[in-house]
Amino acid sequence: MSEAQTTTKSLRFRLGLYGLFLLCGFSVFAISYVSPELSIGTGSLIAVFFLAAWGSNRTSRFRIYWKVPFAFFVFSFVWFTRHTILDSALVQPFYKTLNGNVTAQLIDSAVVMIPIILLTLASGDKLSSIFLQRGNVRFGLIVGLVVFIVFFLVSGVVAVQFTGMSPARFLFLTPYLVVLALANGFKEELWFRGLFLNKYEPLLGVRLSNFLQASIFAASLIEAEFASVLLGIVFVSFVLGLGLGYLMRRTGSILGSSLCEAGSVIPIFLIAISSLKL
Repeated sequence: MSEAQTTTKSLRFRLGLYGLFLLCGFSVFAISYVSPELSIGTGSLIAVFFLAAWGSNRTSRFRIYWKVPFAFFVFSFVWFTRHTILDSALVQPFYKTLNGNVTAQLIDSAVVMIPIILLTLASGDKLSSIFLQRGNVRFGLIVGLVVFIVFFLVSGVVAVQFTGMSPARFLFLTPYLVVLALANGFKEELWFRGLFLNKYEPLLGVRLSNFLQASIFAASLIEAEFASVLLGIVFVSFVLGLGLGYLMRRTGSILGSSLCEAGSVIPIFLIAISSLKL
């Protein structure tokens, strides 16, 4: 077989894996639309991912693949557990107040991040495998803080100049915005990118890995309530995911991308809490 034929075969194989992994991500969201909480159906999907990881790890021929289904096992377990907890009658009342929103967001981040960390360690991997390390901290901090501050300032200007919010009200909301945005940023970067990038890369390469995580990240935001602007949300989320994935890989840490992610959601949180009281 010529070198060109070998390269073509390799590319086709990687594209096939890309399609399979994309289907795995989409399957979580598809089942979530029918049954968003832990149930027999969602538990079955979680079990399928776990058994795929366990089975491939026991066979030398397929051992190279086992970390990807394991990552989807962790991802799906967290996805459905999170919905079960956040949609519960215990947590829902928190969203009616400012302090409650902060409490709910911290619960949300803990529900996502703690299982990922514990299951990563239980699998025998180090925390560096999910980008929980210093990495290029200087570059990450510079980029992340610049993006965070720009989003914060633009959100403030828009809120005061165009929506009629008083400067005093925006300053009052600032501590809540910062906590909500940062907690969400670190949670999502660990969940959608940190958990997956190092698992994808040995099989797909850097570019396809980044493209895949961005595709799944964008698909996670598809909601019926956004139907009128759905294409715009998906496109922006996909482009954002590409940039955040590149930055995470470039810095070797979730720090920079988490700050950028946090900045990008400041406008969303500002809208959500602007009319709430303590």
